[in-house]
Amino acid sequence: MPLLVLLHGAPASGKSTLARRWADGRPLALVLDVDVVRSLLGAWQDDPASAGVAARDLALAMARTHLTGGRDVIVPQFLRRTGFADDLASLASEVGAAFVEVELEVGVEMAQRRFDRRSADLGDVAVHGPLWAPMAEIVAAHRELLATRPRVVVVEQVEGDLDETTRRLADAVERVHRDDSNLADP
Repeated sequence: MPLLVLLHGAPASGKSTLARRWADGRPLALVLDVDVVRSLLGAWQDDPASAGVAARDLALAMARTHLTGGRDVIVPQFLRRTGFADDLASLASEVGAAFVEVELEVGVEMAQRRFDRRSADLGDVAVHGPLWAPMAEIVAAHRELLATRPRVVVVEQVEGDLDETTRRLADAVERVHRDDSNLADP
């Protein structure tokens, strides 16, 4: 059964890097970064809201294709609303894939340092845009959103140890997948 993993986390928390590392251990797993998909759209900066909707629609279609082919998909995404997460969960159900939601937990100070460092690269700001609020407010709002999603599994990031954080992610995904598979068995 293919896996569809939604990897939540604050901006600059390392979601994309961690998703890539996780996928590297799974043949033909797709890292589906919606921000990258959006950046592929012409003049997306002129209407970022419409571009975001189009990018999510494209991401869902790409995920459907990959999952129906029996391959895993991981979506590293910072979410401000639950709609896209619900769409991914519905997609997984429709195509018979396991759906696992993971929160990459990172402290506010670490997230702010990383965002500031990453934003120094103008290309990154052009892709991701500026912060819409102070990092502490963003993290607090994100935690409130996650509280509405009781099946989210939290993986605490180990600063400076990508191997350990990747192991923690893989263990969490496997544990949820195994537990869900046991619930489905008669």
